[in-house]
Amino acid sequence: MKPTVVRFAQALIYLAAILNVINGVFSLGSAGMVKKTLCIAMIIFGVAAVYIATCLNNPNASGRNAAIVLSGILIALRIVEFAVWHNIGFLLGVILPIIVIWRLNSSEARAWFR
Repeated sequence: MKPTVVRFAQALIYLAAILNVINGVFSLGSAGMVKKTLCIAMIIFGVAAVYIATCLNNPNASGRNAAIVLSGILIALRIVEFAVWHNIGFLLGVILPIIVIWRLNSSEARAWFR
């Protein structure tokens, strides 16, 4: 049975995916090529997050590694978004990926993914 910590991280990744896609769609009307490119990246990484969250259903180390890499990418994306839009809300979006990395690096999660 999947540990609670993995289920929690999986739920956070699904939440991050929803937020990415919604932010990407709503911001797609922004002027400028850089902003439109970031919006497309948000949508793409949102869809990727859904796929990676489903990969956490199996106790395979590659799913855990993919989730940690995706979380790192989402952190970098949020920093770039903040630099472009100057909106503190984007920096608050860094919290979810940090918690995912923290929880997937717990001993309980690592033991399940071996």
